[in-house]
Amino acid sequence: MLSVEERRNYLEITRKHSLRLGRLISDLFELSKLEAASIKPQMEQFSLAELLQDVTQEFALEAERKGITLNVAGDPKSSVVHADISLVQRVLENLLRNAVKYTPVGGSVTVTVRPSPQSVAVSVADTGCGIAEKDLERVFDRFYRSEQDDPAPTDSAGLGLAIVRKILDLHGSQITVSSEIDAGTTFAFDLPVAQAA
Repeated sequence: MLSVEERRNYLEITRKHSLRLGRLISDLFELSKLEAASIKPQMEQFSLAELLQDVTQEFALEAERKGITLNVAGDPKSSVVHADISLVQRVLENLLRNAVKYTPVGGSVTVTVRPSPQSVAVSVADTGCGIAEKDLERVFDRFYRSEQDDPAPTDSAGLGLAIVRKILDLHGSQITVSSEIDAGTTFAFDLPVAQAA
């Protein structure tokens, strides 16, 4: 006969596995739709500053718990882009989730926004563990996890960056990555600016 505490522990383990499985199924379904081009971006003009405020707030508590500084730099306030806001939000969430996950206590994560006449450059940089050079070309492959990944079970199935790349493909944008072991990683992409009416 299990004690109340043992039952509670088993139920919590089951709950965590169920949530992870649910996220995996959701990510697989989303990636499949992106690859089949059945998702059509709903393009609109929106303020990148407002979206960044919402997304960074989503990760503020987790970053604070880990002692990570979360910054927004550059000139987001004057950055109005023409894109699918929900898809761009997904891109930023996936990149920030990874950055916070792989940045140690006391590190920092910085989102930088630099507008130009035709596009807005966005980068997400962390001071985390970095990615080995041999792994850089594969980080956007589905299910790929580098050797730097924590061997402990996580909520990650290795689909987040594949989803990011597919979403940016739909916007005619490419994502780049640069990294150095024990120094951090930077992901960068461009979004088209909203054309003057």
